Amino acid sequence: MQPISLSDQHIGILLLAFGGPRSLDEVEPFLKNIFSYRPLLPSWIDEARERYRLIGGSSPLLGITEKQAKALKLSLLKAGKEIEVYIGMRYWHPYIHETIKTMNKKGIRKVLCLILSPYSTPYTTKIYKGAVDQAINYLTEEMERVFLPIWHINPLYIEAIAEKINEGLALFSSSEKADVQIVFTAHSLPQAMVKNDPYVDQIKETIFSVMKYFENYHWYLSFQSRGRGKDNWLSPDVEEVLKILNRKGKRKALVVPIGFVSDNLETLYDLDIALKEKAKSLGMLLQRSPSLNDSPKFIKALTDMILKVLDG
Repeated sequence: MQPISLSDQHIGILLLAFGGPRSLDEVEPFLKNIFSYRPLLPSWIDEARERYRLIGGSSPLLGITEKQAKALKLSLLKAGKEIEVYIGMRYWHPYIHETIKTMNKKGIRKVLCLILSPYSTPYTTKIYKGAVDQAINYLTEEMERVFLPIWHINPLYIEAIAEKINEGLALFSSSEKADVQIVFTAHSLPQAMVKNDPYVDQIKETIFSVMKYFENYHWYLSFQSRGRGKDNWLSPDVEEVLKILNRKGKRKALVVPIGFVSDNLETLYDLDIALKEKAKSLGMLLQRSPSLNDSPKFIKALTDMILKVLDG
């Protein structure tokens, strides 16, 4: 192992994620954090609480991110970098400002920020950069922050997705595989919000890179988990894609949550429960490829990106 330089002791990795309630009691305050700009109807809160109940009573996001942080720290150590990995959530504990304060007290003077989404668009990154900068501005000690560059077509990340698609295809029998349609899904956003934003183009670039491994399969891009309101959202919705496939006589589909690296309500409820019920009502067989979570290939991809920044 390479000797650890003094600079490594003053560098910290900060994994940034959305956050999620750790119990049913936290659902309401969590939602109020997200929708602080508008009142929440009691029926919306009840609906969300029921969905979390159906997936186990809490969001798994924090636990998964903790596993990612632990695996990443070990992977960096094997590469000769003894660097602590921290977690900061935007809308729930541990909040970004709490973690930044902790890092500063421990002597961290340079923080490498890694948003756990491969799509670093102006809209999707603004909330994280704003939260990090605001937290740093309150510190008495100086801290430099560096956000890792975009990584939606990082070769190891693409390999990690391909690995999970193969795991998903393995859920079908040998005779079924030839008829499987691959349906990629990402979180929908209001069209006005992503106008002149590379979000959709980046998703397509990821898909084009991944599908080089699966040239014998047809694929579709869809969106999910659209919010409430009168806005026009990115389409087609994933349910609509299933209906289209059904009308074409296609009865087998593999859903790939390309927009999420970790399991959360959008994968465990929106896809595994709601979408599978819809597929069943259409007489279709629907499977989902596993999320990346803390898979070794994904951790290797994150390690590769961080090492390039450190060495650069």
